[in-house]
Amino acid sequence: MKNKKLRLKIIISLVVVIVIAIIIAILFFFTDVFRTKKGAFFRYLKMTSSNLEILNTDEFKEYEKLKETTPYIRNAEMIVKSSSNIANSNIMDKLKFTMTSKVNNQKEKANYNININSANTNLATMSFARDKNIYGFNSPLISSAYIGIKNEDLSKISSAIVGDMYVPDEIVKIKMDKLLEVSKVEKTHIDSYYNLLKLDSADIAYSKIQNNIEIAGNKYNTTKYTLNLSQKESADIQISLLTKLTQDSIMMDFLTSKFKLLNLDEKYTDINTINIAMREKIENLKSHPEQAEDIEISVSEYRQKNVQLTVKLNENSVYITHLKDGDNETLILGINDKSLEIAKRDGNDVIKYSYVKDDIGKSIEINHRMEGTIAENNISNIMDITLVNGIKIITYSYKDNVNFTNDIGSIETFDENTMAILNNYKLEQIEPFIKQLKEKINQVYISKGASIGINLDPIFEYE
Repeated sequence: MKNKKLRLKIIISLVVVIVIAIIIAILFFFTDVFRTKKGAFFRYLKMTSSNLEILNTDEFKEYEKLKETTPYIRNAEMIVKSSSNIANSNIMDKLKFTMTSKVNNQKEKANYNININSANTNLATMSFARDKNIYGFNSPLISSAYIGIKNEDLSKISSAIVGDMYVPDEIVKIKMDKLLEVSKVEKTHIDSYYNLLKLDSADIAYSKIQNNIEIAGNKYNTTKYTLNLSQKESADIQISLLTKLTQDSIMMDFLTSKFKLLNLDEKYTDINTINIAMREKIENLKSHPEQAEDIEISVSEYRQKNVQLTVKLNENSVYITHLKDGDNETLILGINDKSLEIAKRDGNDVIKYSYVKDDIGKSIEINHRMEGTIAENNISNIMDITLVNGIKIITYSYKDNVNFTNDIGSIETFDENTMAILNNYKLEQIEPFIKQLKEKINQVYISKGASIGINLDPIFEYE
């Protein structure tokens, strides 16, 4: 009898120990109860790369691959769905945009013909075309012939076209799957930089607060872990990280290969060039540590997930916000007052670019869904496109039908001998031409709007 009681006590004790061990394991692995502020910070910091996986989707890969290998005809129509502070709805309801296009990507040829009508009145016609590496635009209201540009040596003429915006020599379609691809060896090397940052930063540099953040219009109560580095601490850590990086051939190859995929120039894609730049940075930090940036890195945790990473360098702020809630998912990439939102919402794909200029909030949002199947060759893209300029808001409703067929007939493009190809001119010739072109487009755009009772803002703004 005593043995039975003893065995029962032992069993109960073992069960209690196991339950306690399970509870401790759950608290350790699925909460931050036993983690220091520093430990929790790195736990969520390492989740950042997985937050970008929304960019690598298989959803449209079959469709995109078919567009590259099979010719197709697209017929599209767009109307004004709603507007605010722009014009009377009776005017907006009469607007219709139609487009017919033929595309053969294997032969590198395409043609897009667009008509803009108000009731039975044609307001404008325009054409876009591609022939090999030359892209052209024409509208009788703007010019008598095509205006074109070659997809080469773009950086030499970009300042005349887009100002200070960076443009590579050649624009190549970004392969998102390759951009986000990380091998096991590369992941091990990346982890070593987390460990170096963890080793070189003091425990007192980390803090923890409760913080509310807003994502896609909803507020979330998060726990925010922050690493603050003074100029001296920032300089020391940058020196350690850069020194390690200059000696790490695998990571140098990893970085330059990713920069190539992003269409960056040799300044970022040549290992020797970037290595020299890093060594110069190291020497400068050693000589002038006071020139290093104050750095603040924060990760915000919600339900054991990193929902926002923020990096502040002096007055500049970069952030990555990510939240997945059931089938809905939102990713926001931001720099200061500019942001790009990519989301899956209620079965639709959403892209939104927002920025602030002269204290006026501006944005363009595309809400897209696809209907039909490739097997039945009845693909249709349906979109709501919303433009916001302060209090002026307009939403267009777009729908197209895509027919994949080898029988698309001839594709009309342009005659290179009669078109103005910008690459063939000197920069001092291009700059006044582009200025006149923008002025002409603004003039036509505003006057055509005024002719039907719409007060439009210029498309191109000047400083």
